[in-house]
Amino acid sequence: MHMWNFIIFLVLTAMLWAPPSNAAVDHRLWTALLARYVDDDGRVAYHDLRVNDRPAFEQYLTMLAPAQIAGMSEAEEKAFWINAYNALIVNGVLQGYTAESILGRKRFFSWYSLLIAGEERSPDDIEHKILRKKFHDARIHFALVCASTSCPQLRREAYVAERLDQQLDDATRAFINDPTRNRIDSQQVALSQIFQWFTVDFVSSAGSVPAFVQRFVEDDKRAILQAKSSNLQYLDYDWTLNAQTGQRVS
Repeated sequence: MHMWNFIIFLVLTAMLWAPPSNAAVDHRLWTALLARYVDDDGRVAYHDLRVNDRPAFEQYLTMLAPAQIAGMSEAEEKAFWINAYNALIVNGVLQGYTAESILGRKRFFSWYSLLIAGEERSPDDIEHKILRKKFHDARIHFALVCASTSCPQLRREAYVAERLDQQLDDATRAFINDPTRNRIDSQQVALSQIFQWFTVDFVSSAGSVPAFVQRFVEDDKRAILQAKSSNLQYLDYDWTLNAQTGQRVS
């Protein structure tokens, strides 16, 4: 048995023998799949996942379908929905969806859905009707990954309640300080369009987009951001699929 298949087998076995929880979902299988099929740049080996571990991935999706939200702590529920969104997106790519065209984005984010926590839910349902509406945490925008190059990097582990604040801070800091996603230098301050699309969330969190970015930006960029904050620009969004080389699903 291949080492990675053996690891996933062990995870599945451990989950079967673990004592049941009243509400929380065990995300260890998702972590095992992410660790195997996502690289350090957040790009995904979609083809290999479909060929080698589709049954294990479907097992995880099966766990999400009947999940009981009632009884979860706030951190457990928030982690659940972030993981569910990212898994839903990966499953969509395996089924042939991409966000690479305007119509493709409508199909992918609004029309495509899966049974999660007892109801058919689309990515837009999870992002806008649950996470943004209920939790008012602007950091989620850097944890949700829409399978595109300009999106945040897909983390190589699941989000979990006991480390959720640290994970969200890490994801936000990594995104903001990534020069391929935000340019903050002496020549230009140009931010991801995520900050433009969801300005209301960042204003609600910190008073303004620059004030939110200041919380997470590297020290050597703070003065630059402050000096140029009145003239913010936004970068074009690259909707190209976040697949590793040769890993598109045909």
